This record gives sequence, structure tokens and C-alpha cells, in this order.
Amino acid sequence: MPSPTPAAEVVAPRRHLPWCTLLLCAATAVMSVWVAIHVSGAWFGRVRVVDLEPWGLRFHQLRELELWRLVTAQLVHVKQPHMLGDVFCLGLVGAAVERHLGGPRLFAIWLVGGAIAMLLSTLTVPAPWNLGTGASQAVMAIAGAGLWLAFAGIDRSRFLLGAVAFAIALAFAIDIVHVGYPKLGHVAGVMAGWLVTGAIVRANRHARGGRRHR
Repeated sequence: MPSPTPAAEVVAPRRHLPWCTLLLCAATAVMSVWVAIHVSGAWFGRVRVVDLEPWGLRFHQLRELELWRLVTAQLVHVKQPHMLGDVFCLGLVGAAVERHLGGPRLFAIWLVGGAIAMLLSTLTVPAPWNLGTGASQAVMAIAGAGLWLAFAGIDRSRFLLGAVAFAIALAFAIDIVHVGYPKLGHVAGVMAGWLVTGAIVRANRHARGGRRHR
């Protein structure tokens, strides 16, 4: 029987509850609904992008070291039905990816990949509407991680491939219906997730190799 590749050793599947995915889903739903009630007075009330200024993300806010926005911006939504779709897709792709990478690495992909894609998405929108919000960029980043796992030959199961395909297809389809093309934030999310996952796996592989030679 052939020995596993180094990458496969790093991302061997784990049998445990996808706690990070579940926490991110719960945090997204709770924070988004709480903000909707705070702003509009109703669970599914009307919220404008500019109403989310206290929680959203722009480049200049990072220069002012408001780093907490990297988290809050990815939890709040203008439209709560959109939030429900994001949470559903996050649960699917998150569970599929977390079983290989584990909770801390999944969170890193959600945070870093989602934030990079969100910031890039603000470049295509005029002020004052260029406020980064929503979980869809992070969902695309985790989908990109799933693509990396599939192309690396680590997991080509129907569950992972189906979850990734569904999440990407849904996001791109909504984009095409509304603006006629896939949005930069979603395309960048997939690419960022792929790159961040590759970097994480390589770093972990080098760390393991260093320990073995001690």
C-alpha cells in the first residue's frame, strides 16, 4: 500500500464535532440578527449598508488599528435571508474542510481569507457604500480551501465536492442575477482560501519535518 503524501499526513481526516464551523455559524446568525434588531427594530428589518458602519470594514479603519472589524464585518449582513444562505453554505463547506484542517486552521482561513476578499470587494463600490460586510467572502475562502484539498488529492469525496460546488455556484449565480458577473470579493475569496490553505499546510509540514530531525 503506498505511503501517504506529506500533505496528506498534515491534513489527515479527524473524527470530531466541527466545533469551529458550528461556532462561526452561530456567531454569524446571532450577531447579524442582533444588529438588524438594533438598527431596524425587527429581526428581518430593513438595514442599509451605511447603517452597518459601526461593525463594517474599510481600508482606513485598519490603518487606525480597528482590528476587531476583521471579525465583526464578517458577521453582519444587510439582508437576513442572505445571512441564512451564508450560514447554510458555511455549515456545509466548513464541516467538510474542518475534518481535515481542524478548527484553528479553519478559523485562520475564515479570518484571513475572508478579510482579504472583503477588503478587495470594497474597491469596486463607490463611497459611502464601499463598506465590507457579510460572510460570503469567508465562505468562498473556505470553499477555496476545499478546492485545494480536492486538487491535492486529499479529499475528493462527494460530500466535499458537492459542498464546494454548491457554495460557489450559489454565490456566483446570485452575483450574475444582480450585477451580471461574479463579484470580485467572491472570486478573490476562492483564490485567497486556496493560497492561505497551501501556506498553512506547507508551514505545518516544515514544522513537522523540523521536529523529526531534532
